[in-house]
Order: sequence, then C-alpha cells, then structure tokens
Amino acid sequence: MRAARVLLAILLVGGGLGGSSLLASKAARSLRDSPYLKERPRPKATERAARPHRPRTSEGAQRGRSGGSSSSGTRQQHPPTTSRSGERGGERVLGVDVGVVLLIAGLEAAGGVLLIGVLMGILTVRRMRMRKRRRYALYELHLSPHDEAKAQDLEDMVESIANIVRAWPADRVRSGQPYMAVELIYGSATSEEGELEWSINVRCQPETAAALDAAISATYPDVRLGRRHAEHPVPRPGALRVPGHVLRFRKERSFIYPLIASGEALASPPLEQIALAQAALATPSVVRFQLTPTPSLFEELARKLYKRRENVLARQERWGLPEGGLSSTLNRAEMGNAQRTQNRSLFWLELTVAADTRQACKTIAAAVQSRRGENRLHRRWMILRQRLYQRRFPTGLGPLVPSMRCLVSAAEAAHLLALPSARMKGVPVRRLALPRIPAPPEARRARSRRPTGRREPHHEHGPARHCSPNETTGATR
Repeated sequence: MRAARVLLAILLVGGGLGGSSLLASKAARSLRDSPYLKERPRPKATERAARPHRPRTSEGAQRGRSGGSSSSGTRQQHPPTTSRSGERGGERVLGVDVGVVLLIAGLEAAGGVLLIGVLMGILTVRRMRMRKRRRYALYELHLSPHDEAKAQDLEDMVESIANIVRAWPADRVRSGQPYMAVELIYGSATSEEGELEWSINVRCQPETAAALDAAISATYPDVRLGRRHAEHPVPRPGALRVPGHVLRFRKERSFIYPLIASGEALASPPLEQIALAQAALATPSVVRFQLTPTPSLFEELARKLYKRRENVLARQERWGLPEGGLSSTLNRAEMGNAQRTQNRSLFWLELTVAADTRQACKTIAAAVQSRRGENRLHRRWMILRQRLYQRRFPTGLGPLVPSMRCLVSAAEAAHLLALPSARMKGVPVRRLALPRIPAPPEARRARSRRPTGRREPHHEHGPARHCSPNETTGATR
C-alpha cells in the first residue's frame, strides 16, 4: 500500500511538471505575440544614411527664418522626440505598460497567497475536527512485586513508545498527532462508593494498546497493560468526572536544561512520592503526564540551541568579560547535564494535577515539584482558562499551541515515569504475584471456538491434553 502511494505521488508530480511546462510555453508564446511587447522597428543603416542631415537650430532661430509665417496661424507642429526605450516619462518600457505588468504580478501573488491561506485553513479545520473525534481508552497497568529496571532500559522503552505513537509526516499534516498519557488515579476501584486505591493507568488509542504492552513488557517483564493473563487488553470501565480544581506545570528555564540531575540514578522513582501524597490526602485525585511526540526538526532545534549556549559561554571566557565561561564549575555541570537531552526523542509534556479542592492540588503539586535538577517545574497561571481546562480534563485535550518550555526528552520522561518498586509502603495498590512464565512450544492451548464434533486424533501415549491459557506444563515429568 505504501509503494502504491509513492508511485501515485510520483505520477502526480510528473503530470504536474508536464502540465506546467506546457502552460508555460503557451504563456510565453501569447506574451510574445502581445501588442504591448512589440518594439518599434529601428531604421536600417542605409535608410539612416539616405536621410538629409538637418542641423539642430534653436527655436528662436527657426522663428526668425520663418518671419511672419507664425502670425498667420500656420505654425508647424513638430512631434516630441522619443528615446529608443519607448515614451518619455518611463510609462512604457519597450512598448510595455509597466502599470499593467505590475498589476498582473500583484494579482498573481495575491492569488497564490490566498490559495495557500485557504489550504492552511482547510488543514487547520480538519485537524481540529480529528482532534475532537479521535478516540482514546484508559487501560490499567497491573504492577508486580518485581518492578525494577535499568536506566538505559527505561530510555529504550520511552523511545519505543515515541515511535509507536508518532504518526507519519503526511498523516500528521492531515489529521494531527495523537498522544499517550500516564495517569496516576487515586479513587474508587468501581463505579459505586468503595475503598479508595491507587493505580497507574495508560490513556492511548485502542489500536496501539497491544504495541504499548509489548514495549512496557520489554522493560518490566511481569507488568501487564489492560490484562492479567494472556487475554487481549481491555479498557477500564467508567470515565473521569470534571474536577473541582486543576493545576498545570511546565519548565521554568529553556527546554535544553533537564529536570533531572546527574546524581539521581540511584534515587527512588518520583512516582513513589506522588503516590504517598495522594494517599495521605485520602481524597480522589488524578495526576496526568500527557506525552505528545514532536517532529524530528525539534531535535535539530535543540541541538542548535545547545551549540549556541556553548558558544556564548566560550566567548565570555575569551573576550575578557567578568564571567567564568566554560571554566566555571556551575556552567560545566549545567552543560554536561544538558547534553543528556541531545540525540533523544522529544515530547510535549502536559503535566496536570486535578482534585476537588485547591488545597489538595497544592499538596500534590508539592510532591510533583520536589524532584528538580538544572531545571524545575513551574506552575502555569490560568486565571481565565481554569474553567476551560476543567471541562477538557476528562477527555485529555491539551492546548492547541503548546509552549516551548513544555518540551522534554526521552531521558527526562523515562526518569519521571519509572514505576514504583515494592518498597513503597502506605499506598493501597494491587500487584500481580503471578509471574509471567512462558509455556514450552509442545504445550497445546485450548481452542477459542466451540468443537465441531470432529474426533481428536489418538496419539501414541493417549489423547492430547489441552491446557488452559494460564496453565503451563513442564517438558519433563
């Protein structure tokens, strides 16, 4: 299907070039035959030599020679002399009316700008409609007692998630870019009023749930997304309600400075402190990390900004300014940690804290902002947009134009979204104690459809024994 699209695009481009060349030749022919472009023929050399030479005389001398002939009303009218380039005053050049040419060029430019504006408007309206119609589902992430992973494995997981969620350039231009969100929900497990519990959930499109489950399982082998055993991922029932208050966060400094420091590799995951803050409040609350992959050009922009900042520090050191430059300990540490964000996928991070009261949001925000490096999360003021984002929160719609300070790299996202370990106490969270043990190839599974009445073949050691999807058999007895 992709090869057919490429072939169709090549045919369309070839047809457009052929048609444009044909139209250009016709336009040139019609322009050459236009009466406005016809130059007055110059006299030949023999004709110029045959003409009698008339000495140039002043107007007074001509009047003296003519005598009283001027009084008789028979004054001879002489046409004004014109240059070879056309009429005097510059109104015509080579017989072409300059005003008409400029008017045609202006109309063509205005038509091109209008056409581009119409196309941009159509694409904008289409993307806004697809943004509202795009369907997402909420899947619960079932944890295990062995949720530990290495730092590089976490970054590889986030890179895989970026490649899964990121749309192709043509699809992104037409329909926009979908997102993926990790939501920390502290609330009732069922629709009825019951005990509050804490859970990690992933909001994504249903067609990408299986791929995201595979990417997460590569880092956390015993973690399952939307399922407990070998079944297909099933969305979580129910929907989020409109919260009473919402807080949003972004980076305080430029996005090239990371949120994590160099010495935080052995620290506990930030989700543990957020979970403890949510459980201590004992009220329903939600913390959402919404990640939207960016185009690849933003990675080049981050690299250019990093080089520009490095060159500024180098010039400060060489020009004799009272600055430390790259020799400063603080500048070296900042640029060294900023290098971790290079050559990584970038995301638009929409970090939101929702609760019933403003004080509850402030308590949870303290845990969210506690982890900081060369950069930190800064609260965004929403004096006039508070109601708007409260209504948008259940569906997860972010801003139309995100801020540049919302950009985070895959290394930062991996550190922020590391799953809490089993050492986290005081938080009511469910974990699957059953490890994922693969069955051997010779083990046969039960059929998903009903038997048709056909008898099973008898083997040498008796009839074949069917195993349930959750049952494993050993190779030896």
